[in-house]
Amino acid sequence: MINLQSARSDTNHDQRLLDCRADVEPALHQIIREAQKNGWAAAEVAMAIADAADDYILLLANRKTTAH
Repeated sequence: MINLQSARSDTNHDQRLLDCRADVEPALHQIIREAQKNGWAAAEVAMAIADAADDYILLLANRKTTAH
């Protein structure tokens, strides 16, 4: 199970990104470990996650530009 903390609104943007990473990173490692149990190499999983994250960022950017 993935347990994430609530985001704090009283911190600046840079600190929020650091806090978010600290909160999300253990879940990322859990995903990699689970995928390795199924025969995937850690580097393959990390690249797949990075690729999916990149696609998601592009999707979010596209939504922002068309949300006028």
